[in-house]
Amino acid sequence: MGSSPISSTRNDHRDADMEVLWHCENNATVKFMRSATEKGMHSVSFMLLVANIILLALIVRLPFISFKSADYISAYSDWYNQIVSEGYNVALEDTSIKQVMHSAFVAVAVSLFPYYKLLSIKLISIIFDFILAFFVYKCVGIRYQSKTIPILAALTTLLAPTVILNSALWGQNDAMYTAFLVACLYALLADRQAWAFVAFGLSLSIKLQAIFITPLFLWLLVKKKVNWRYFSLTPLGYLITLLPLLLVGIPLDRVLFTHIHEHASWVDNKFNMPNLHQWISLRYTLSIIIAIAIVLIIALLFSRTRLEMTREDLIVHLAALSVITVPFFLPRMHDRYLFPADIITIILAFYRPKYWYIAVLISLTSLNTYLIEQFEIVVIPLRWLPIIPLSIFVVLVRQLLPLRSSAPPQFNGSN
Repeated sequence: MGSSPISSTRNDHRDADMEVLWHCENNATVKFMRSATEKGMHSVSFMLLVANIILLALIVRLPFISFKSADYISAYSDWYNQIVSEGYNVALEDTSIKQVMHSAFVAVAVSLFPYYKLLSIKLISIIFDFILAFFVYKCVGIRYQSKTIPILAALTTLLAPTVILNSALWGQNDAMYTAFLVACLYALLADRQAWAFVAFGLSLSIKLQAIFITPLFLWLLVKKKVNWRYFSLTPLGYLITLLPLLLVGIPLDRVLFTHIHEHASWVDNKFNMPNLHQWISLRYTLSIIIAIAIVLIIALLFSRTRLEMTREDLIVHLAALSVITVPFFLPRMHDRYLFPADIITIILAFYRPKYWYIAVLISLTSLNTYLIEQFEIVVIPLRWLPIIPLSIFVVLVRQLLPLRSSAPPQFNGSN
């Protein structure tokens, strides 16, 4: 018997439905495979770009590796010799080694390259250049969805003149503590406040100069953008880093108070730092009182202003102001202590492009002090150089204190 017209029609519809379904599944598979291929190619391109950036950053540092700074000759070389000959825990009992955490990192490098003294001393600092650039990338990545601009920010950091000279030429450790300061800033931007204060503690364990960021916490507290309870996590970060030193037998007071002993050994208020003390001579205690008063006055005025800024823009703006304000007014500041400002003003330039000139001017100011210290090359006389950070301080404060400062406290940023 032949099939009925109705049955035939149903079979035709079923075949048509199966064909449509097959085409849909096939198209979906093609789209998925195409998408996966594009993502894979994008990932490969991204990794190649990162590899090229790392290679470029290493190449520009190579010519400076063989340079022996005055700090290397007078201190770092002796630290290395003591660590090699006496062992790490015995060497660090000698109070002439003032930067305990820096020498701890040097000890790690010694174990990796025991026969290359200069490389061992500079290697850790260079590694931290890349860690620093990574956290700059993460900070700027919160502001932009595309990876291109954050990569540009990281590249700008790696090729910044003072970043290159600080590690590759001078062998200093400013990138170490600044990397954790920028990690702290990233955690604040990502609203991970607990991790922010742990990172701050890590930074503080390496260098006392981590305190340059503390006005930021106060100013955010004024606007109720940070929970004061998280401040208690700062000692945790500090102890995480210092605990291994205690375990290898370094005395407790040596570990806890190394920064205080180091700072107390300085007697000059200037140290080639382009700040207030190039112009006027003040007593140490009075200088600290003035610095604290400036921070508190800004906090008071800031609390009464209405700001047309997003939460993220505000945090970066305040961070830049903080790391410029503190070393400008505090005494006994060294020539390298604008280093955190060098980095955070780069982040500021990417968050608020109208301030690109601030990053350029701060970097050139720092570079000028490096040239004076290392090569006795004076581009701008030191007595005139403080005009630049002072002018930037005024610009950043003015942005926080608009003419309508009498308005009731309000914050118009995102939560």
